[in-house]
Amino acid sequence: MRAIEQALVSFFEQVARKDEAWLKALKRDERFAVGEERWRFTLPDLHLFLQHRDDVFSCIDYKQFRQLIFDSPINQTVKLHGAEIIIADNRANVNKSSYALVWQSRDSR
Repeated sequence: MRAIEQALVSFFEQVARKDEAWLKALKRDERFAVGEERWRFTLPDLHLFLQHRDDVFSCIDYKQFRQLIFDSPINQTVKLHGAEIIIADNRANVNKSSYALVWQSRDSR
């Protein structure tokens, strides 16, 4: 796994595990909606956020980032931690649609 893919998967894994530092950073960013049950985002906003948090993401443009998202085993990884990624608002355009990482209740696991 390339370093950038590993960094992306690690980011999602930490959010799926409700890492306190990441959740604080996401909550402080007005582009995101973070609640008890889910974190909602768009791909362009996520790209900008990660570019300012980790140098590995500053070397790829949005198109490369979007491809990385779709090629990475993110969903499989977050499911190991009781979460899943869904399309929250389908705008018939990947760049305009919003997505959510949803934490499953412990009772349903």
